[in-house]
Amino acid sequence: MQNPMKHLRYIIFFGLCGLLFSCQEDGLTKAAKIKRISKQNDSILNVISSNWKFNVPAPTPKVAQRISTWQEWQLFNNELQQKPKGTIEDYRKKAKTLVTRADVLRSSIPGFFEKPQVKSRISVLNTKVRMLYTFISVETIPVKKVLALIDDVTHETDQLQKQFDEMVRFSEIPKEQGEDEMLRALDTVRMANPDMMAQPATQQPRRMPSNTIGNGRPQ
Repeated sequence: MQNPMKHLRYIIFFGLCGLLFSCQEDGLTKAAKIKRISKQNDSILNVISSNWKFNVPAPTPKVAQRISTWQEWQLFNNELQQKPKGTIEDYRKKAKTLVTRADVLRSSIPGFFEKPQVKSRISVLNTKVRMLYTFISVETIPVKKVLALIDDVTHETDQLQKQFDEMVRFSEIPKEQGEDEMLRALDTVRMANPDMMAQPATQQPRRMPSNTIGNGRPQ
């Protein structure tokens, strides 16, 4: 009769061998997956690097003058123009910085441009920037979506500057003759005391001409 301990040693030996081979196989699978993802990301990096261009036209001189002191806008535009160099992680950091810069635009709009249409366009721009960061941050980057969002951010930034230009041009349109006087009169009415306005003006009695006869007709 064979020694039971000998069989147990064989069982343990083969079990350990199987576990070792299994671990090695898992390690090779993970290494192959990492290598495949790395190679894929290198290819993606080349595509994104070639298309990371926010070609926003320069604002008109009058718009540039009005936004020259809007620091938050200047910082956002500077980030758009500075292209990352290096790995895909550098592009992710850049996208995150763009989100930070875009977040503060809506709360820092200069008084002249602080209108609903500007706030609406900034909200759309903010959404596009956040989507860009979201898609470029996933493990397997959807290249087509990232490239489309680069175009979207460029478009929305350009449209926002065109909105600024439209507001500046509208403010320079000459008013119709008498419009200023009408507006001042309306302001006066709005500022007047309602109680005083409700009182009728006291009328002076009308004097008859001195050269009349009893029937009230002039001679």
